[in-house]
Amino acid sequence: MLIKKLRIIVLGIGIFASMAMSGCESPGYFVSPNGSDDNPGTIDRPFKTVQKCADLIQPGETCWLRKGTYRETIQPRVSGTREKPIVFAAYKNEQVTISGVEIVKDWSSHRGSIYRSDVSLPINDYSDTGFLANQIFVNGEMMPEARFPNLDEKRDFLRPTLIGGGLKSEGGTAATIENSEIPALSEGWAGAKVWSNEWYTTRTGTITGGTAGKLTAQMSAPWDRGGFWLYFFGKLELLDAEGEWFYDDSSQNLYLWSPDSKTPSAVEVKQRNFAFDLSERSYITVRNLNLFANTITTSDRSTGIVIDGIRAKYVSHHMTLPPLPESEKAYDADDALFLAAHAHDTGIQLRGNGHILKNSVIDGSSGNGVLLEGNEHQVTNNIIANTNYQVSYAAPVRINGNGHRITHNTIKRTGRDAISWDWHTAGIDGRNIEIAYNDISSFGMLSTDLGAVYVCCHVNLEGGSIHHNWIRDAQAFSPFWGTRGIYLDIESFNSTIHHNVVWNLTGSEDNYSLVAGSPRGYERVFNNTFLGDVYLNDGPVEARNNIFAGSKEIVADRESNNLFIDTDVKFVQPPIAKSLAEIIRPIPDFTPQADSPAIDAGVSIPQITTDFTGKFPDIGAYERYLPAWKAGSSLKYDLEKN
Repeated sequence: MLIKKLRIIVLGIGIFASMAMSGCESPGYFVSPNGSDDNPGTIDRPFKTVQKCADLIQPGETCWLRKGTYRETIQPRVSGTREKPIVFAAYKNEQVTISGVEIVKDWSSHRGSIYRSDVSLPINDYSDTGFLANQIFVNGEMMPEARFPNLDEKRDFLRPTLIGGGLKSEGGTAATIENSEIPALSEGWAGAKVWSNEWYTTRTGTITGGTAGKLTAQMSAPWDRGGFWLYFFGKLELLDAEGEWFYDDSSQNLYLWSPDSKTPSAVEVKQRNFAFDLSERSYITVRNLNLFANTITTSDRSTGIVIDGIRAKYVSHHMTLPPLPESEKAYDADDALFLAAHAHDTGIQLRGNGHILKNSVIDGSSGNGVLLEGNEHQVTNNIIANTNYQVSYAAPVRINGNGHRITHNTIKRTGRDAISWDWHTAGIDGRNIEIAYNDISSFGMLSTDLGAVYVCCHVNLEGGSIHHNWIRDAQAFSPFWGTRGIYLDIESFNSTIHHNVVWNLTGSEDNYSLVAGSPRGYERVFNNTFLGDVYLNDGPVEARNNIFAGSKEIVADRESNNLFIDTDVKFVQPPIAKSLAEIIRPIPDFTPQADSPAIDAGVSIPQITTDFTGKFPDIGAYERYLPAWKAGSSLKYDLEKN
């Protein structure tokens, strides 16, 4: 026993000495892909796996990760404390990736340009067991599962090719699909899958029979209106284009037509959901790491998790939309749980209390970018892009619980809403939530009747505010039903909305900058600049100091000091003409010019117009002689190159 104790003391001295020599900020262990778990974990003799470090680390210590890729899920054995958190970090900002994929080799020719490999993938027949779905990558790019119609050469999952019309409800989940574009398959259509979108609903289903032009199906949930936009997948015979793949779970064969039509190389398949499983753990910091094809999860008993400076690509993926179980339903919501499919098991999953996600990039998710459950989380200075391409009520930021702060984020390209409160699981208590200084664009890319900030339904927003956001540059997916900037749906109430700018929502005559108002409580709408129409429902609405540039009038029981469509506001730099929009779209400057009718034309409002120059506040979101506020993240990240 004495020998063992002496060995531990010597090992500890070695580690602390190594840390001191390296100049690192805290004691701990080192990990390197070239190390060994039989090593002591020093900088010269590092561990090989992060889990080895996670098994030993104690509060106040750091797992320093050296450059390379780690293919594992990390589960710390203990929690940190508020004063002494446990840290997992890249050593001196080296490029470190925690990967959810494994490499596939040993390809043989199947036919033509299609190759085959034997590989065991974790999901059979889209059962959604364990929240995984098969996902294939070539040179780090996600490839599409074989489908009809095919994606175009850009392989943009948020701009898919669809066929229009034909899915008709036959009662319950039964449906028929009639469309002349549907081809015949020699192997038959039975067992294939269909994705269907109509109005604000999206469902998947299984084809049960039929042939060219007419199929039968069982859908994931009933919807009497049927479906208008469709694509099909889940059949080997649909594999007819470069980049497509198909997996036969019965034979465990993966078929792939590589993007260059050559023998596949640099192919990886998803095998793990999580980079870090922090369930039942608290006061853990994850800093400056790359995540690939995986995410981070926590639990209701987690507290004080900090995620800082990560670069996460393809955090979640699914292809089917099963309804949530009844146990997930809030007691005061309706029964349409299929709308929230995969809204609770995708994205960076922050459950519990007091977590922070900051200075990070989340790029690519079939569902959420980040899920907030619990209380008092912060999401600040992040870029969240290319999310919810399967189009449920998931979102780049999906909110459950109270007291959250969502600030200074750039949110771009998503299938439906950008920041969403969905009563199906969140209920109707949405108090003390701040949504501020976010730059939101290109939302609603695959759905309609939605909002950049969407709250539904009957939700009490007391104590919170939606302020200083840019909401812009979104084209409605369909000319019917359209899209909205800030949308407080079906009697959500007690909102405070101030200093937001909404512009360039196009593609439908049913687009609105703001939809709000409820007899249940108040709406306070101050100092906004809305370039589109505004719809205020019945209820106690106070609207002052707003530029309603797309409205002739509004309905509000307390309304004053607003400017309407017939007034030339004279912005410093108004939005550019639509004819130039496809070439370049700089951020306009909505500050009023010196001779604008907005100057000094407002009224002082406690806690809203706290800082103004002149005799009275200016009307609109910007004050003439104060520095112009900006929205969005300060991070630099090229969505085109990454």
